Amino acid sequence: KNLNISFIVKKKLGLNAPQRNFIKRRLRNIMTDALKHININLNYSYLLISKNSLLQTEYKVIKETIFKDFERIK
Repeated sequence: KNLNISFIVKKKLGLNAPQRNFIKRRLRNIMTDALKHININLNYSYLLISKNSLLQTEYKVIKETIFKDFERIK
């Protein structure tokens, strides 16, 4: 089975393309880490919608939040 995760960073957030790509790279990197440490159900498709605050938030805080959320989903 393949894992299907989509990342959405809207233009409406007022970000330019490099900033949006930066957020998507961060989220992709966190999800590859999450796959190694968390047992994620592969039967679902996941959609991560970002907020503007992801640019200012520390990587560690974002990672902890996403890990907690995926732990709850189980």
